[in-house]
Amino acid sequence: MPPPAIVTEQLTRIFGAHAAVDHVDLCVPTGAVYGVLGPMGAGKSTLVRLLLGLVPPTSGAAWMMGYNVRTNADSIRARTGVVLQSPGLYENLSAVENLDLYARIWHLPAAERAARIRELLQHVDLWEKRNERVGDWSTGMKHKLAILRALVHRPALLILDEPTASLDAADQEILSDDLTILAHQEGVTVLVTTRDPKEAALCDEVAIMHRGRIVMRGAPQSLGGENAPNRVLITGRGFTQELLGLVNSRQDVRRAQIEQNRLVVEVATEKTCAAIINLLVESGADVTSVIKCNDGLETTYRAILEKNHATEPVV
Repeated sequence: MPPPAIVTEQLTRIFGAHAAVDHVDLCVPTGAVYGVLGPMGAGKSTLVRLLLGLVPPTSGAAWMMGYNVRTNADSIRARTGVVLQSPGLYENLSAVENLDLYARIWHLPAAERAARIRELLQHVDLWEKRNERVGDWSTGMKHKLAILRALVHRPALLILDEPTASLDAADQEILSDDLTILAHQEGVTVLVTTRDPKEAALCDEVAIMHRGRIVMRGAPQSLGGENAPNRVLITGRGFTQELLGLVNSRQDVRRAQIEQNRLVVEVATEKTCAAIINLLVESGADVTSVIKCNDGLETTYRAILEKNHATEPVV
């Protein structure tokens, strides 16, 4: 079993009288999709800056892929791909020119650069637009290109801030599948920071961060509790009222409804999902995408925020 990709011990960063990151202990397995979930101001961005060696810890320690963040920041950044709030793209350049520039920075040979850029752009259906000026693209297209930019040198660790925020439902599902493949099949560790519990629920493990501290951690299902509702969001065509009634008649379905041409099904267990899809297809519906959600994590997360807000001192 490989050593953890990220380890922190009582990692702390203080700005003035404010502890942005407060005695954080993390152990992120290699080859996992790990989420850090928290509201704005929780300390997520400062945590990432500490892990990349961009700011020094006030106290505590951290290691990334075995490298100490205090003494080996260059080695860490060379092995890491990062997409934070800014996409890091040159808008007057084309998609190919952007990726080629970053591939050159990472010293990829010419033949490897060309093959890698073609592979990445084709995978996200941007190859036909490869010579277009990026500044003319939509926000979602720029976001996809930014992720490719972070992947061009095949990093061992990928850090993504709000990775699905600018993507539509279909692209969100594709990205989620891609991240799972990267982690589970290629051994790349993926660290996701997010404010969205639905995004965090797609991770293998989640740490909930609030006021600089990790207040809870574990698999999304365990954080939500055994009785947490599971939802399946199904997009496609042919979701008639008759078919809706058929889905609702199943004993393993708690509730199903149609919302904006999407079928939303609350199921008793995750195993019910496959049966629902088979029922839809056999009944003539055309299913184009399926997204599984566990609402238990969201409920737990909201409860933590409400509890902490309620205990804030009145000033």
